[in-house]
Amino acid sequence: MKALKWIAYISAGIGAIFILIGVISALTLKHKLQAIYIASYFLGANSFLLITTVILLFIHLNHHKKE
Repeated sequence: MKALKWIAYISAGIGAIFILIGVISALTLKHKLQAIYIASYFLGANSFLLITTVILLFIHLNHHKKE
């Protein structure tokens, strides 16, 4: 379970970085990472944050089953 938590935190960090790049890109109108649309950053961040949510929910539900 500890490895899953690390994977979830790393995924959340990558999602946060994508959100930050998307906000900076929207404010400066310069595209980083060769993305054509600014929304591409937020779609990528959405995927990473969804993975984080599913993993942490799995850990939480598994922890309650043991008790």
